[in-house]
Amino acid sequence: MLKGISLCAITLAAFATPAAAGGAPERPSETWDIISAEMWPDAVISDGDTIIDIDAPKRAQDAAVVPITVTLSPDAGRRVAQMTIIVEENPAPIAATFSFDERMGEEIALSTRVRVNAYSNVRVVARMDDGSLLEAARFVKASGGCSAPAIKDMDTAMATLGRMKLRHFERAPMSSGMAEAQVMVRHPNHSGFQVDQISLLTIPAFYIDSMSVLADGDPLFEMSGGISLSEDPVIRFSYRQEGAGEMEVRATDTRGGHYLKRFPMDAS
Repeated sequence: MLKGISLCAITLAAFATPAAAGGAPERPSETWDIISAEMWPDAVISDGDTIIDIDAPKRAQDAAVVPITVTLSPDAGRRVAQMTIIVEENPAPIAATFSFDERMGEEIALSTRVRVNAYSNVRVVARMDDGSLLEAARFVKASGGCSAPAIKDMDTAMATLGRMKLRHFERAPMSSGMAEAQVMVRHPNHSGFQVDQISLLTIPAFYIDSMSVLADGDPLFEMSGGISLSEDPVIRFSYRQEGAGEMEVRATDTRGGHYLKRFPMDAS
């Protein structure tokens, strides 16, 4: 599995491709050859720079909390069915895979926060509704994100485990009829590479491994997550507004925890 890829076996070339919007340009990487061969064997993955925009910092202020915004703008008549975020040089490169329902709209805007363990391409692979694959990447300078100490101590983290917050935003991000929201789940999302500052023992991996969001009972997206998502996972997204009913958030973690909360939707 990709989560066990050794960092020692992978190197980066020392040159870069032409600059791209939204962050530093992608750098050639043997890692991507390994990941793509394991994840999508025999598949053709095309350049998606005209459809996929990744907004990421060139140099992260905090390697454990690196903001990533992805905008997917397919051609008319096409829809993005799935998106995978990959932090190539992380010990578990697959940060998250999102599967989108039609109510997310034709153009998709989604933000989250990831850990970056070493200077790395952050790559997005989009699967279109016709099965074709597109990819784009940006290079982020950061290190130590997977082993950085947790923000909260264990007792505090466990006391708030699974609590959720939903925030609505007043201004639609794109076209009329679209709304924007942000969901946050309290969870330490331990990477398995952090050390307890008192016992000096490694903290076992413990993280949100799935999340689904529904609006009025209609699915918006489902997420499969890994250790590369930051502590207290946050996802900001746009969706098609169709009323002022209820938004439901469900999540599970790797210890079998199940979390659910329903929120009123903002119809403004």
